[in-house]
Amino acid sequence: MAGSKGTVRAWEKRLRRRLRAAMSRVLAALRSDQGPARLQFDPSAIRQVLVVRMNGRMGNTLFMTPLLAGIHEVLPHANIDVLVRYPDAADVLRGLPGLRSVMTLPHAGWWDARTLLRTIRTCRANGYDLVIDPVPNSTGGRMAMWLSRARWRLGFGDTDQWLRLDVAAEVPPGVRHEALRPLELLQQAFGYTVIPGQARLRIANDAAELAAGARLFERRLDVAYPPPRAGRPVIGFFASARGQKDLGPQWWHDFWQAYLRLRPDALPIEVLPTATHPAVKASFASVHCRSPRMLAATIAHADGFFSADTGPMHLASAAGVPTIAFFDQTNPAAFGPIKPQDTVLKIGGKSPQEVAEACASIVASRSAKER
Repeated sequence: MAGSKGTVRAWEKRLRRRLRAAMSRVLAALRSDQGPARLQFDPSAIRQVLVVRMNGRMGNTLFMTPLLAGIHEVLPHANIDVLVRYPDAADVLRGLPGLRSVMTLPHAGWWDARTLLRTIRTCRANGYDLVIDPVPNSTGGRMAMWLSRARWRLGFGDTDQWLRLDVAAEVPPGVRHEALRPLELLQQAFGYTVIPGQARLRIANDAAELAAGARLFERRLDVAYPPPRAGRPVIGFFASARGQKDLGPQWWHDFWQAYLRLRPDALPIEVLPTATHPAVKASFASVHCRSPRMLAATIAHADGFFSADTGPMHLASAAGVPTIAFFDQTNPAAFGPIKPQDTVLKIGGKSPQEVAEACASIVASRSAKER
């Protein structure tokens, strides 16, 4: 039953995507440009920046953070605002350099007239010099750009781009990752230099948050694994992916049974999506945080993290934890972790035992390099 629901959702998503693409092509055919596009912007003329990302997921919000860091680097004097649909975006993005405010439209039913009108008024009152849409084919992003009435617009230009852009960047054929591709906008609009391997997802936990996270982390470990624990690696994991990415509790049970035979010193701690969600194994440590920011400050103290392609996986990577990401249904070239200490593991056709063996080998290799 769950599989049939997932198939229906995937079919509905494809249908919506095709309808949006068809509408964009029609609007693009009707577009009439007014004047030539710019080659680049003058950074000194830009003081107020709006970034729009009409998506309601944690991972896609975190994917904005390399772009926000790049904007602050090329426009250190500018105020940066963000308009998103992820409800906890303000919690996740708070503290990033240059970021002034985060405006959030509802994840579901974002055309609510009252919320939409209030947001439009706020955007127009701010008098943005530049609005940026980091997604090549987002209908919502294009609408938000148009409604903002910003002085200039920066985005990707393609055959179905119906909104006139002041700098229409080419979609880079060799950069497919959702977090790295937006940096091409800064490269083409400001001459920004993208250094391979240096971009990463960010969450700006301060010292007090990290200390609170450490206390919670230790309390949850104490419940399952009484001290002393010195020298034993703590591995966080998230076993509650959505839809077709969900491997299921039995898969995770078998995985950990095999992994602990290979690495009996490891101490698993499961990240739970809700406080009442059943754990993979009752004897394991577990933690739930209502705030993604607090979760990042907590799992930052783990020695590693295992997960399918999920928001918590990207949160762990952003928190600096060496992460092994299991990919089967989604494309790691577009959605994988990007930190050099992270690893993508393609698990299609592999048993939980084979995945456990691969993880143990990766962890052993990391440990050998650190010694």
